Amino acid sequence: MYVLDIEEMKTAQEVLKKAFPHSIKVYGCLFTIIAGKPHNMEVVTDRWPEFTALICKPKQKGSADREGDHNIHSLFSRDQQGLRQLLSAPGLFSWETYSLLAGVDLNHIDAVKELATLNEVPSKVQCVMHVMMLTDISQLNTPKSRPVGTLRSLTSDDAELVNKSWKHGGNRNSLNSVQSYISNQPSLCVTAEGEQSPASWLLVYNHCALGLLYTQPQHRNRGYGKLLVSTMARTLLQEGYPVYCFVEEGNDASFRMFRSLGFTEEPTYRSVWFEVNSR
Repeated sequence: MYVLDIEEMKTAQEVLKKAFPHSIKVYGCLFTIIAGKPHNMEVVTDRWPEFTALICKPKQKGSADREGDHNIHSLFSRDQQGLRQLLSAPGLFSWETYSLLAGVDLNHIDAVKELATLNEVPSKVQCVMHVMMLTDISQLNTPKSRPVGTLRSLTSDDAELVNKSWKHGGNRNSLNSVQSYISNQPSLCVTAEGEQSPASWLLVYNHCALGLLYTQPQHRNRGYGKLLVSTMARTLLQEGYPVYCFVEEGNDASFRMFRSLGFTEEPTYRSVWFEVNSR
């Protein structure tokens, strides 16, 4: 295995651009690191410079946030063999602790399952995701009418509210992640007329994906979600960010919304979140 320095990450980033959408999650991790934003990641490849697999893994284990709590590893692989070799490299990955492998190519998932079986640890697919991307501002379908409300960035004062509604939230570690996203990445919310508290909001993860999109029940069906996504997408593209999101299979409402705004997917590609060991 080979640990990349910052200049090598820049080179890898250019290579990864040519492998979208398969590489988008690790590309987003590298974008955050290269931009100098706070992070707890190191980047490892099977070999350099002609790599076939790349992993963004925690630099320090056990950080008090969701990434540390779930020991999240983000993966890219060109083939099963490269992925198998990288995950088998001595000292890279512990099969004895709980880990969440995020962004595994569904076509390569058998390699991970085989390694879990070989290491005699329980494992399971947590979810399978559509990868929705918007690569050019000309693709963006901005809503024709704008709902009533005021747009602003989220602040640390909003973190508790966001954390309570997050599917993966509700605890101290997830709150620390929300606070990190708000502090270090773009965020956006809309407040309804006459109100101060956010009615709907959208954040950006440390791997640059859009996420945590949520509208409070009493404010739904007003077009806030489309307003937030279209506004954020335009801003991110102008600032050079990758613009993408993961939509879990079966979440048809979200899939339709992103499609309506101009996001597209590669029909034959799915991204898998895979759990190793039990929590």
